[in-house]
Amino acid sequence: MVKTYLKTFARMFKKHITRLVSIFLMVLVSVGFSAGIGMGKDALFYSLSDYYKSQNVSDFIVRGSEAITDEQLSALQERYGSENVVRGGILEIKGGEIEIEMATPFGGSINATLTLAGEGIGEGVTRIYIKDAKDRDKQNASTEKEATMSEGDPSQNEFYIAAERPSRDIAGVPLGETVTVTAMMGSMQLFEYKFTVTEHVVGALHFAQYDDPSMQKKEGGGEDDYELLENILYVYTDADHALLFPMNEAYISVPALKEHTLFDTSYKSALETEQAAIEEIFKDGITAESCAVLTLHENFAYRSFEEYEDKLEGIGYVIMVVFLLVTLLVVLSTMTRLLDEERGQIACLQTLGYSPMRIVSKYLLFALVGTIIGGGGAFAASWGLAYIIYINFTWVYEMPPFSHHIAPLFFFIVTAIILLATLAATLIAGLRMTHRTPAALLRPKSPRPGHKVILEKIPALWNRVSFKYKSTLRNVLRYKMRFIMTIVAVMASTGLVLAGLAVLDACLFTDVGTNAMIGVAVIVLVFAALLNAVVIYTLTNINISERERELATLMVLGYQDNEVTGYIYREVYITSSIGIALGLPFGALLCFFVFKVMNDFATLSSINWFVWLLAPIVSLLFTALVTLILRRKITGIKMNDSLKAVE
Repeated sequence: MVKTYLKTFARMFKKHITRLVSIFLMVLVSVGFSAGIGMGKDALFYSLSDYYKSQNVSDFIVRGSEAITDEQLSALQERYGSENVVRGGILEIKGGEIEIEMATPFGGSINATLTLAGEGIGEGVTRIYIKDAKDRDKQNASTEKEATMSEGDPSQNEFYIAAERPSRDIAGVPLGETVTVTAMMGSMQLFEYKFTVTEHVVGALHFAQYDDPSMQKKEGGGEDDYELLENILYVYTDADHALLFPMNEAYISVPALKEHTLFDTSYKSALETEQAAIEEIFKDGITAESCAVLTLHENFAYRSFEEYEDKLEGIGYVIMVVFLLVTLLVVLSTMTRLLDEERGQIACLQTLGYSPMRIVSKYLLFALVGTIIGGGGAFAASWGLAYIIYINFTWVYEMPPFSHHIAPLFFFIVTAIILLATLAATLIAGLRMTHRTPAALLRPKSPRPGHKVILEKIPALWNRVSFKYKSTLRNVLRYKMRFIMTIVAVMASTGLVLAGLAVLDACLFTDVGTNAMIGVAVIVLVFAALLNAVVIYTLTNINISERERELATLMVLGYQDNEVTGYIYREVYITSSIGIALGLPFGALLCFFVFKVMNDFATLSSINWFVWLLAPIVSLLFTALVTLILRRKITGIKMNDSLKAVE
């Protein structure tokens, strides 16, 4: 008896292999996307956090219009340690010339005109960071991109210089170029220094490749409208020469903050505490014009990176909910309909004395295998998706090394939701069926009686409909739950396609995104389209499996292949078309929520007209593709086997 019972397992898996594949594909697409978005955010989050620690990025920059005094520097060093506080200077020169107040070696200061010249120094804003050579890598350590050979050790020269690597907005001073800095007081030349650019680097504070703002406002611009940096230079010198320039910055690395993950809740809380302490040290000098205590939230690269992480999380959470609901709907339908088809097997096992729980366990195992295999594939897909998201960000950032510190908790939660819901529904439906008598189960289910459809109440319209379409409309509405479930599933998947297209449209045509967001939008669109295809395939395949006797009867009556397939295709296209039509308003609602959680990334009115047209076209194309794939299944129905009496 046990051997016979075990044989039924193998036969069931063989008989319903397409349903097993459907469950696998649904879980793969849904969990792969949902977990991949969460794991992608983790990869970005931890990669940046690891970089922040490895380069010892400053938690605070105190920036003043005047030099940081020795007393202020000592107070900071007393609190955080001398090794964690570095003094430096910052200059921004537009058009190669600036008026500055320069310290003298004998004390006091003088007004001078500083001129910067060299290939690559254009009319835009060039930022110069000045730092004592011995403090170069204590904080904000740069990553070398490329370097030229130079005679001797450049760190032994009075000055040596590195330039930010060329990028989309940064012009980049060529390697080997001689840059001249001249200081004039009236007609008297105070000094002239010439030095050669020997390195291109990625500054730890400037790893974004675009839109890095200067501190100079645009002419006629708004309050937050600043010039973009054209070049960034890093000048390293000895302490005596450094003091000639306004050393108006103090870089502070707080050891306690390095124990936290960057930008998490505990980091932000500790940051606020330390910021208040620093402001207390500078309380007599902090005004909007003279001094500011800056954090990484005021740094463009770090702030924009965090904002894109948040947008990624927002779009992931909203769309993830729809993915999971569609998957649950289709997987649950697959299992409950499988139980209906297995009525005869269940009845036989009952007559052999098997308990209801033992009978149902076979179907629980089927659902478990499909979900676990799908989950295994989804785990690999989610890792791959996380890496693809990371690669997308390399288009707009000089990305730190990919972090493998990704918590799989998100994946397990999503998979557990689908698995538990599927097993629970299978258990309930199975136990309900096993409580019926074997005799009742061995009799085939009576077909649902036909009912008049609403169009029949409009004779002027109904009378114009051909016989075959009258039959199709009655069949579509005969099984109301199947009809509603198909419409809801297609509606949701069409809405997801529309949301993916809308985000892509916002990035491409309204200039509110970057290449990174374009990549994410493409990912959403691809997975939404895949879900759409799998949904239509699964539901149509189930429909065909349930109606093999009906289709075989049509074949016996002389229907040709095109007529039999058309019998099913008409139903598929009618239900799909209704679902697609309802998918547009549902997609609009989905877009509204996506844009909101992405901090008003775009608006419904900004979506181009062709997006609304393209979304239903994509769904219809997938519907047509699925019907072509399933044509062979319909025409390959064996009439004798299907029409054998089962009473």
